[in-house]
Amino acid sequence: MWSDDWVGLPYAELARGPEAYDCLGLFLALHRERFGRELPDPGCTIRDAVREDAVDTYRPRYERVTTAQEGDALLFRMAGRPLHLGYAIDNTDMLHIDAVADSRVECWRRASWLGKLEGIYRIA
Repeated sequence: MWSDDWVGLPYAELARGPEAYDCLGLFLALHRERFGRELPDPGCTIRDAVREDAVDTYRPRYERVTTAQEGDALLFRMAGRPLHLGYAIDNTDMLHIDAVADSRVECWRRASWLGKLEGIYRIA
């Protein structure tokens, strides 16, 4: 599967690849690679994203959907705030990365992720 080439990459805050990524950097790189899209990058840390309401700034560029397809943004709450981004592979699996582990494919419909899901967003 195409995603195998993206599994096992290390995490680094504000990293945009190809040696390491943060969750936004991985999402942006996947859109560039898979769809040829250059999406805007706020270039901020998680702390700055909270302070600057980065999610709310970029949310109008996306439409909220109920069923995920490849490329959709899966936005998850961390510490009660929408801060973690996964790249939907399909309506079951995502590719994502965080400070806990290297990039990986996981089922975002598992209870541990589904309970944190803020929404599924597609580029409008």
